[in-house]
Amino acid sequence: MKAIKGVLFVLLLVASAVGAFNLIFILIGTYFGPLYESEADQSRNFAIWLFGNIAVMITAAAAGIIWGRRRAKRI
Repeated sequence: MKAIKGVLFVLLLVASAVGAFNLIFILIGTYFGPLYESEADQSRNFAIWLFGNIAVMITAAAAGIIWGRRRAKRI
């Protein structure tokens, strides 16, 4: 049961972090208007979004694992 709770905790943390990143990305795009004028700019922005999501997922998963293990030791 501990393992299932740990996995769910990490998944919830990753989903929250990715959701927050995408919301910020959308808000920035809405505020500044279209961030691209050519296909190269559009590809660049897609790469920023894609690699940003990957980095956020990895960071959130690592933070969730570390945080979950520390929390499990206290209980």
